Amino acid sequence: INNKGEIMNKLNMFFVLIFTFNISAAPEGAFNTLMVKAKNVDAYVDYMKNNTGPFEAIGADVAGVCVTRSGNDYKGQMFVWNAFPSVEKALAASDLYDPMNASASFNKLRKVMYSATFKPIKEFDLKPGSERLWRLKLNNPRAYVQKVTELEMAMNKAGHDMRIGVFAPIAGGKEETGMYHVRAVSNTASESGAALDDYYAGAKWGDIWRESLKYVDEVVTDTMEKCEIIYTAN
Repeated sequence: INNKGEIMNKLNMFFVLIFTFNISAAPEGAFNTLMVKAKNVDAYVDYMKNNTGPFEAIGADVAGVCVTRSGNDYKGQMFVWNAFPSVEKALAASDLYDPMNASASFNKLRKVMYSATFKPIKEFDLKPGSERLWRLKLNNPRAYVQKVTELEMAMNKAGHDMRIGVFAPIAGGKEETGMYHVRAVSNTASESGAALDDYYAGAKWGDIWRESLKYVDEVVTDTMEKCEIIYTAN
């Protein structure tokens, strides 16, 4: 009976993730991600910048990397992301290139941990930088998105160049299913720190952040990442 209950809970969460947002209400686009353990982060990133064949093969519009700077689970924690104009294109990419069966030159630079596709459920300006990533379990994704949209506007009005994204996983496996990725993106780590200083000093927009927490059931992870674009289609 317990196993049956667990299965039903997982199915319920799946349908919440899929149907909470109307298709017409969600922004366009999707991202494929490949979580890896890099033996040498700089060498791996440089290699991808100079060997863009995989990005071209799958038809990515833009590709980039995010390297975990704080809150690491392991040394060399990072992921490669590919941006597509639709979920259709993102899922079709898996038939065009299998990163699990990459060339020896790739395999010697990193170990693949897992992959997942993400759908943005809030308008998001793709301008990578210093990024704080929360993996959250939400009880009302629509209300949460509305609240962090309000937060983003208030922070920018207060002088912080902040972009906030919210992403729902698709086929995320045991690592991502049931959780949302929330990204707060600044241009530099210094700017991220300045926003936090403002918050702890009692910034008015902090009230909006605290109000948003009623829609959060659990903070699963909290990390800081350095992200950049490494490929753009011609």
